[in-house]
Amino acid sequence: MPDAVWVDTKESWLRRGRSVVRGQSGIRVVTGERRTERVAGSVQGHGVGTLWDVSQTEGRPVLLPSVDAGSGVTPRSLLAALLGVAGELGYGVREQDLAPEVGGSATDTRRRRIVLDADLDLPSTTAALAHELAHLRMHKLSAGEVCQGLNELEAESVAFTVLTRFGCPMDGSSSGRLFGAAARVGRSPSPRLVQTLGGRVASTAGRLIKAAEQHLPRSGSRREVQVWEYRTSLGVNLDDPGPRM
Repeated sequence: MPDAVWVDTKESWLRRGRSVVRGQSGIRVVTGERRTERVAGSVQGHGVGTLWDVSQTEGRPVLLPSVDAGSGVTPRSLLAALLGVAGELGYGVREQDLAPEVGGSATDTRRRRIVLDADLDLPSTTAALAHELAHLRMHKLSAGEVCQGLNELEAESVAFTVLTRFGCPMDGSSSGRLFGAAARVGRSPSPRLVQTLGGRVASTAGRLIKAAEQHLPRSGSRREVQVWEYRTSLGVNLDDPGPRM
């Protein structure tokens, strides 16, 4: 449900004086084991729960909670951190023109190189790099293999989680790819599918977040200068946050 703005359990909505409208389909999510539905079980320290958006409820009027502004990490500094993670894995990163069907990024495992589309703006470049790093940690894609199906959904979900954790949400085009990939599993995926994919995504995103935190640059650091040179050499304005949603 890409337009969800405030989700919670049935019990929590009832405590607020609201109830879920009859016939509404809940949103399957990965949760901590303490909030896991018994029918779903748990995997990799996570389980599956069901939540409903405020738009799926009725009853007492409520005010939307304030939105956390995030960690204060900019797309520029997050890109610098992810470049560091790629380097640790032994991969270089370069930009070049890519065909539209490639999807904005690709990884050449033979040359140990991640290629990002030169037409991407800064937020999209950061999301694309996170996507490719997720592939490297989760999948064994053969040379020339196109990212699609559940592999695409997992990599996009990891990228979304990482960027959101650092307060750098995906732009419209990147989030559109995520919603498109999610559509392949349908509106009501089985608990087992959510459990398996969700556990893998949560585990991989957690490791990638931890790795990125080790590379977050301080203002004026050498890595910050490196990413500045990396982007400005291609004529990209690093201070431009890209299009607003």
